[in-house]
Amino acid sequence: MRQFLIIILCLAAAVLPAGAQGSEPADKARSGFQWTKIQDLNPNAPPSNSQVKQKWAIVIGAGRFKERRLNSSERPDEAALAFRQYLVDPHGGRFDEKHVKLLVNDEATQQAILSFAGPSWLGKLAGADDLVVIFIASGGFPTTDGNAYLLTYNCSLDNVYSTCLSMRTLMDTIRQNVHCNRIVLIVQAGYSGAAELESGAKALFHQYNLDPEQLSLGKGHVVLSSSQPDQVSWGNVFTNNLVASLREEDGLIQLERAFAHATSATEQQTSTTPGLKRQTPVMRSDWKGHDLVIGVPQIEQVREVTGAAQNFVGAEAHYLKANRLVESRQLDQAETEYKACISADPKYADALADYGAMLTLQTNWTAAAQKYKQAIDLRPNDALFHANYARVIYKLGAKDECRRELEKAYELDAKDRNVVAALSDRCLEAGDTDRACTLLVQAVATYPRAAGLHNRLSFALSRRGDIEAACSQAAEAVKLDPASQPARLNLGSLLLVQGDTAGAIKVYREAARLWTCNADVRLLLSRALEAGGDSEAARTELAEFVRLCPKSDVRLQSAQEHLQQMTGQ
Repeated sequence: MRQFLIIILCLAAAVLPAGAQGSEPADKARSGFQWTKIQDLNPNAPPSNSQVKQKWAIVIGAGRFKERRLNSSERPDEAALAFRQYLVDPHGGRFDEKHVKLLVNDEATQQAILSFAGPSWLGKLAGADDLVVIFIASGGFPTTDGNAYLLTYNCSLDNVYSTCLSMRTLMDTIRQNVHCNRIVLIVQAGYSGAAELESGAKALFHQYNLDPEQLSLGKGHVVLSSSQPDQVSWGNVFTNNLVASLREEDGLIQLERAFAHATSATEQQTSTTPGLKRQTPVMRSDWKGHDLVIGVPQIEQVREVTGAAQNFVGAEAHYLKANRLVESRQLDQAETEYKACISADPKYADALADYGAMLTLQTNWTAAAQKYKQAIDLRPNDALFHANYARVIYKLGAKDECRRELEKAYELDAKDRNVVAALSDRCLEAGDTDRACTLLVQAVATYPRAAGLHNRLSFALSRRGDIEAACSQAAEAVKLDPASQPARLNLGSLLLVQGDTAGAIKVYREAARLWTCNADVRLLLSRALEAGGDSEAARTELAEFVRLCPKSDVRLQSAQEHLQQMTGQ
């Protein structure tokens, strides 16, 4: 039975607000993470004493993101580049360049990481007696379920659970696909307050040190963390020290000794640098067999990357180029690249799906549906594929099939906000208000700070006739996002339904102050003022609606007629 041994170095770098570099963290939000374990799936297997035949590595660095709010001055992408340079140094890691795959910034997508770390590359290349190193540097955050997530280039702050990289998913992918005796996984995860706050975890998650048991791979383990659980990890300090230590002794230093040197240097540097506080990395290990040396030379001649793995690499180059062209709205050129990608690797499911997404930008719904269907056939358990396919076939009029696809997407990923929103809409359209309310109640529990979800729940509750609960959810939406026009207008309307005219007028007046040129706000305020008996103010607001209203608006004529009645003309 094959052994499977994983070493996890968790390097946590806190991302602090501007001007807070020298301050104590207000709570444990800045604490170092203990992410997971190194474990042996076969605890009775003999020690791993065989010589290393081949060496493989994936180096991932996400420091720049599609959603720019996530960009950090810490630049973990630079840490990844430094680690890659160490790996290919003939006096360092001694990896052949063709055996090291680098994914930086827009290349470091959730899909790419899981594909390269799983079936498409390492799963096809790494043998039982090889050495695999996976280095990931990015932002990260813990969640209330004990899981941890890493930021990827294409992650979305309003949908973090479904677009960030789950550590549990990463571990499962490695375990299921990479059948190798020696795997070193190094994770530099800078704490991302932006993502964590958006998910709502801060309100519920009071312990920021993750339980290693939550991401177990078996029995026996080694854990390396950049700091004690109650300490802050500062920038790339530990990463830089670890790379420097691994270069000692012409790159042939034992990992345990290199870690000890990195620990000493990190403690000294963080204790003596103004604005920083002492940081003590932690290593827990029950490694059996010869000491692990990352820089050990492989005993076989470097094997060429051929076959399906090489096809995937070639296809990926076209895929990345296509995605960049789509971002710059060069759709014709992007289509050419997608076709080249699929020609190189007909089973590249992400390329088929993204090709479908590009076709939706051209409103070519039929062709887009075909591409999504092909992607689903290749990867039937991808929630995003089902959700996007559902959106397209809805445009084609297949409403029943659309809901079935959304139900499947929800079954696969109940935390995807886009899936919940679309499915609840389809339920309301079908008159199934109870199902819609159930979906949205679960969603706001997952994303308690998401104003849009509270507002959607408010609408669903009002459709069900529960006006009091609907009003409460609308008020929460306004509290969470005072600049949300839909939330304010919804709250005002619900207050009117409840008979609270004064409350509705107050809400609409504030909306009119925020959006002075919005015709809808003026009309609603006019109606509320008239209901409250203030005819003069109601006439003023209705006149503003008439002035602001587009000539094509079907409400304009009746508003003009009513204004004449109010002025007695």
